[in-house]
Amino acid sequence: MKRIILLLLFLSAFTVKVFSGTFKLLGSQELFHLTFEREALMLGGGAAVAGTGFTLKNILKINQDEFKGDLKAKNTIPMFDQIFMTSYSKGLEVTCDIARIGMLAAPVALFGFTLPKEEWFTIGTMYAESILWTYGLTEILKVCVDRARPYMYYDGAPSKALENGDWNNSFPSGHTSMCFAAAAFSSYVYAMYNPDNNMKWVITGASFGLAATVGALRIAGGAHYFTDVFTGALIGTVSGFIIPWIHTIQPRPKKNRGLEAVVSPAGFYFTLRK
Repeated sequence: MKRIILLLLFLSAFTVKVFSGTFKLLGSQELFHLTFEREALMLGGGAAVAGTGFTLKNILKINQDEFKGDLKAKNTIPMFDQIFMTSYSKGLEVTCDIARIGMLAAPVALFGFTLPKEEWFTIGTMYAESILWTYGLTEILKVCVDRARPYMYYDGAPSKALENGDWNNSFPSGHTSMCFAAAAFSSYVYAMYNPDNNMKWVITGASFGLAATVGALRIAGGAHYFTDVFTGALIGTVSGFIIPWIHTIQPRPKKNRGLEAVVSPAGFYFTLRK
């Protein structure tokens, strides 16, 4: 009985903020600011774009036709792309797959060890938005642009790609866009939290260096042209930088606004302040 009384006393003094306009309980909010309206647009929009790209490519199978010998002439490819064309390499493809996973996980490890737990939700939300927008924009471009991969002009093209239509999805490079998004996000956010720490230059150089290496390996493995990789790098860098930058903009103060849930011995009720 005593435990029940103590629990009720605790609950009577416990107020849970379910939602508020600025998510004040989530992190310091000193550098990056989450707002309900902003996240509805950025996270919801990113999910919509990513979902659209996934649906067009994997469900509706747009631009996923099996190869039937209809290959454009090699002389239609820009000269600066022809210079780096080469045949398919299974080993380099696997290497790039592993590198992409590692780079996408790197920001999680970096900020998990360098930032307090209170900041994790804010960073995680921004990172999810960056990745969703990068993935969505990349996939939509892939289904909109017909471009045979470089390895199609050589012997040894992967049979699986010929069957599932991936042979015609060269532009832009998805591996590169995702890696550059992770690199730009890590570099910018770390520098914001550690403006006077010289490690920010090491992290920036290492992150972009690894991302560029992945892009170069995609070219060396016959999967992409230079312009595919350059465009992917541009998409990823912009998404990885602009999403956290938008969150540095302070929202206008909204006093006494939000939905509040109150638990007490007298009952459970919500209060909505406009």
